[in-house]
Amino acid sequence: MLKLTVAGEQSWNPRTEEFEYTKPVELRLEHSLLSLAKWESKWHVPFLTSSGSMTREQQLDYIRCMTVTQGTDPAVYRKLTREQLTAINEYMDDPMTATWFAGEPKPNEPKDKRTARPKRRPPRGGTTTAEVLYAQMFALGIPKECEKWHLNRLLTLIRVGQEMNAPQKKMTPGERMSQQRALNAQRKAKMHTRG
Repeated sequence: MLKLTVAGEQSWNPRTEEFEYTKPVELRLEHSLLSLAKWESKWHVPFLTSSGSMTREQQLDYIRCMTVTQGTDPAVYRKLTREQLTAINEYMDDPMTATWFAGEPKPNEPKDKRTARPKRRPPRGGTTTAEVLYAQMFALGIPKECEKWHLNRLLTLIRVGQEMNAPQKKMTPGERMSQQRALNAQRKAKMHTRG
């Protein structure tokens, strides 16, 4: 969970000829499947494939969907500073796990453009939406409570489950021969024979 404090404001009320002050607001944000589902139900656009082409209004609305704090005034989101928006993006990009996959950088390694994470492959049916992710969760036996996890952590769990359930890759003839030679060498050493 990310916590941000949006500063209060001072404004002049010409009718009462007094300054008015608003209190600071603490936002608690969670980047989760639940947030993604709320956003997609409003905009009817897949979130994971549109993140680079979102309008400012869609971006602010996603932050609103991420908000766990009850009764937040919608005007608060327009007061977010550039630093706060950067903090939100960094929070959303955080892998939130120690798991990594072959050919990809470890979560604790610094990222550069050459070793950036590859794009997630879309499922067999096409684009990844909230419903596709829910279906993958349920197919893997992941409980619904995980919809509140950080989205990157949940996506990693789904990918781990899929890779564990994937059929084993067949060995090439060279790999089979190499394995057989190693087994024969072990047996010779164990039995103290030459062949």
